[in-house]
Amino acid sequence: MAVQNSPSLRGELRFNEPLARYTTWRVGGPARQFYQPADSDDLAQFLCSLPKDEPLLWLGLGSNLLIRDGGFAGTVIATQGKLDEISVISETTVRIEAGVTCARVARFAARQGLCGVEFLTGIPGTFGGALAMNAGAFGGETWSHVVAVETVDRSGRVHSRLPEDFSVSYRHV
Repeated sequence: MAVQNSPSLRGELRFNEPLARYTTWRVGGPARQFYQPADSDDLAQFLCSLPKDEPLLWLGLGSNLLIRDGGFAGTVIATQGKLDEISVISETTVRIEAGVTCARVARFAARQGLCGVEFLTGIPGTFGGALAMNAGAFGGETWSHVVAVETVDRSGRVHSRLPEDFSVSYRHV
């Protein structure tokens, strides 16, 4: 594994990084490239530096993921411990980055006196993964609590999208 830090990027880029250490089952071969962004601006800058056809794999806590021994012949964007800010926007709205654990979202909401996302306590992953899979339990599901989602495209542009911009059903996006 080699590490290279570009002067223009603030995150950490690794080559041939073994993915087993990032999954619950501790299996998986190396990623050709492995990037841990410093923040969302750094992520946007990194994404626009990649070739347009570069295969991407987003990796949160690795709790719902099996990676083959042959690894991943592309770039893994790892959010574990990164993109993990959560903040109050209004009395009823919080902003959650993709790398925040679901359990932390539930605890934060409870401390703010917000209810409805208690089911997230038992989801063993990140909020980004919960969105991707519409995670749910005990009759609750992630997308029914979403007001808007910020996405970043391969050109590094940030877009604000509404839930109706996505095709979502229970546990399916």
